[in-house]
Amino acid sequence: MRFSVWTGVGALAVLSAVSCTPSENKTAAAPSPAVAASPVQAPVATGAASPESEAAAEAEDGDEILMVWAEAEPDEGSPPLEVQLKADISGGVGERKVKWEFGDGSPASNEVNPKHRYEKAGTFRASVEVSDASGDSDSDYVDIEIAPE
Repeated sequence: MRFSVWTGVGALAVLSAVSCTPSENKTAAAPSPAVAASPVQAPVATGAASPESEAAAEAEDGDEILMVWAEAEPDEGSPPLEVQLKADISGGVGERKVKWEFGDGSPASNEVNPKHRYEKAGTFRASVEVSDASGDSDSDYVDIEIAPE
């Protein structure tokens, strides 16, 4: 059986995709330890630095890609329901700004982990957007299901 670089990369991609939930599909710029430890070597480019090496250098300098994941506890129930929202943030440069929209018409919040009370039935999308001092930004959301009383 013949093994090529693309066979190895494809197998890793399939294994990675199967083990992730939708909100876990975001990945950092630096290669994962499983890929870095792989015996398969990618061709080495001469001349200009590759995007992968530039991303790895940025990660080493602490200048990682800004990423955010939204979480809610609980994410379903009957009204009135108080929900603890959480913005799990990684990477970025300098000061971060956070903005939560709750999806029910109420004012937004700039807290990283706000609590919000949903008063009526429906499905509401709570979304969070984070930006950093370099102008980079990322967003995520979580759906909150409020059942009729």
